[in-house]
Amino acid sequence: MDRNSFTEKEEFIFDAEIYNEKINISDIAALESFYKKHNYLPNNYINLFLNYIVYYARYNITPPLENYWNSSFKAKCSTAASISDELLTKMNFKTFEFNVGNIFGDTQIHQLCIVYIPTMVDGKIINKSFILDPTFRQFCIKEENRFERYFEEKRYAVKMASPHPGYFLKLYDKGTTFANNLIKYGYFEVNNDNIKTYFDSFYFYLKNKESYEDQNKVGKEYISPIKGEDYLKEIFKHPTDWKIPSGLKIKTPLEMVEEEQKKLKNRLKYFFLHQDQFTSDLDLEEKNSNLKI
Repeated sequence: MDRNSFTEKEEFIFDAEIYNEKINISDIAALESFYKKHNYLPNNYINLFLNYIVYYARYNITPPLENYWNSSFKAKCSTAASISDELLTKMNFKTFEFNVGNIFGDTQIHQLCIVYIPTMVDGKIINKSFILDPTFRQFCIKEENRFERYFEEKRYAVKMASPHPGYFLKLYDKGTTFANNLIKYGYFEVNNDNIKTYFDSFYFYLKNKESYEDQNKVGKEYISPIKGEDYLKEIFKHPTDWKIPSGLKIKTPLEMVEEEQKKLKNRLKYFFLHQDQFTSDLDLEEKNSNLKI
């Protein structure tokens, strides 16, 4: 029986589907190997690399009988952030974990991971940073993104009834485009514009209807008075650290490929009964990957 046949399908307010294209693990291993040698990733392969990191987190937070590309990833953010952080740390990338709630002086509501990626642009090494949010889709469930939520019972981490962040992003074209990309890929580049778009949706998520001076604006506003750079400053005041689930062993792509090579090599040795015929290691960059690095 298909392990995904029991997936419970939620209804969402955005049309985006979870990125589900097949990723060649040898390609990602080649990028990891390149990074170890050169201390940067080629700029044109950063998206491929991040697609794998998000996939790894999403796959490992999804129960065996569920389908990760249909999942809402509800209540899985802390686990996803810790998995991403551990995997990236093993590959020697600098990371930073934080919780969205701390930015607003509120309870812990959504755990995230930032990764810093050195890359080459115009002959110079620069650092790009990305916020990983593999589980944002949980804030886009149709049932939780109705205006009527303002008048219903309190739920989940927020202390008041209000629509989820997806509701506020859907109020305008730019927010809708941003949300669809985030749902699909699970990350976005850190810049003032993206930061403001993203965190404004949480600003209004945490604002109950009684907080509006003009009640006619309840559920209609989506641009806060807070600047993107101010959100960024607040982020780095509140580092957090979540541990990966016990029993989950994080393996980097390079470790996976080398492990499979070792298994194949041992099977060949056993078959031919001549160990010295298979002693050379494969070059991950040249023989296992089609990437032109």
